[in-house]
Amino acid sequence: MVLRRFLAWSLTAAAVLALTACASGDAAAPSPEGTSTASSEPPAEAGDEATVAAETAVKQRYRIVFLGDSYTVGAGTDAPRRDSWPAQLTAALNQRADVRITPYNLAQESHPSIQVLDEQVDDVAGYEPDVVTLQVGLNDIVSHDDGYADNVAAILDELLLVVDSERIFAITTPDHTLTDWGRERGSSEAVAEHNASLIAEAEARGITVIDIGPVNERIALDGDLLVQASPPAPYPTAKQYAGWAELIGPYVYDALMSIEP
Repeated sequence: MVLRRFLAWSLTAAAVLALTACASGDAAAPSPEGTSTASSEPPAEAGDEATVAAETAVKQRYRIVFLGDSYTVGAGTDAPRRDSWPAQLTAALNQRADVRITPYNLAQESHPSIQVLDEQVDDVAGYEPDVVTLQVGLNDIVSHDDGYADNVAAILDELLLVVDSERIFAITTPDHTLTDWGRERGSSEAVAEHNASLIAEAEARGITVIDIGPVNERIALDGDLLVQASPPAPYPTAKQYAGWAELIGPYVYDALMSIEP
């Protein structure tokens, strides 16, 4: 199943504002529950059952491993450990009352799928992850590597030895050819073909694919979604990554909630 829709969920206030700014004027805004606005309700009386439950609740701890290339690293942002989509996703999830996330971002800049397979996958089991994400493809396209489908298949097969299929998420590669830099390094058809291979291999294994295209495609309308300085490349900004996190977050959260305590 390929998922291409926005869902309102409990992002941090900063991520909510970022996504709202990158969405069109007629797009649905995040629900009020996703903001940090203080409640106008009077404080609960001492001994109120809901208050007691909230104060005594212990967050369930989960581990997420992120695999991929520069896009998962957050290359191009001022502070990748804060601004990458895995970092923003983690921060948003940690704002919830019921979960606490420990992230392990194993992604490396410039890694094509063969390097993810050879240099990242073997380390996954050691982190005992509850969820794993995979986003890779740009460097295969740029290098004209025709082994992408086979490499993705091998990566997913290895991940299935560690995590159940419903807790693995494949993330599409954004279309870098929407920029002048990208048009010199591939074609939109190549991006579509690689994403089609990712979808086919994932769906054959019961793994969900989440398409970040609806956010990436807005770069022509919103210059703040793209780092303007180049070289080396016009990477997504923290604002664009916030949009990706909003797309990915609900499915990761639902997968975590399906785990028996």
